[in-house]
Amino acid sequence: MSGVVVLGGAGGIGSAVVVELLEQGRQVAVVDLAEPPPGLAAVPWIRGDATDPAVCDAAFEALDVPVTGLVHCLLAEHRAGLSEQTPDALRRVLEIGAVSALAPLQRLLARAGGRPCAAVLVSSIHAGYAWAGQAPYAMAKAALEALGRAAAVELGPRGLRCNMVRPGFVAVPRNAHRWRDEDVRNALAGTYPLGELAQPQDIADVIAFLLSERARFVSGETITVDGALTTVLPEPTFPADEQPPGRSR
Repeated sequence: MSGVVVLGGAGGIGSAVVVELLEQGRQVAVVDLAEPPPGLAAVPWIRGDATDPAVCDAAFEALDVPVTGLVHCLLAEHRAGLSEQTPDALRRVLEIGAVSALAPLQRLLARAGGRPCAAVLVSSIHAGYAWAGQAPYAMAKAALEALGRAAAVELGPRGLRCNMVRPGFVAVPRNAHRWRDEDVRNALAGTYPLGELAQPQDIADVIAFLLSERARFVSGETITVDGALTTVLPEPTFPADEQPPGRSR
């Protein structure tokens, strides 16, 4: 049996990951500022700031088995246009969203004791795109992915696999004010080719796979889990028998 440390285990995706790993027989320790959700009270739960290496160390030490897995599932935002952003706000979002992954990755290698180990960093489709008012969040997720690629290359020879997961919109408690409104939910779902919204379990399943031996040769990859949302060509559609104005073939 081996253990996994989950940073940000109280959120919708994080808690789904914890439950999935427990069901697979893994031991799990969590770091989060929030209290554990119902059903996870027995999990070693370190309440604290995951940007503090000492707090993360406490999670690694809370497990009495070799720790061979890490999930970084932290989120920070400062929603404002670029003309209103401040360097301090930007630095804080980057600290939480990206820099905080470095010390746990180093700690994972130490605790694995030479055994193969795996980390999954939860990114977002925002890492590759731009949305007004979300620059700090997008920058942090892009930086997190860059760190993950570097970890896969530099630390791979020491036994670490590192991959990133890019979810799209996921129906979690944090954004329930949107998906619980039927009209808003239908409008959101209509933008996805699959015609529905992702659930936390959809992301947790991919993360659990990437942590497992079944993914033993997958490393340095960013896996998009967005129901083909970012695959859609963002152009207007036209009836099959018409051509867009100004175009000919």
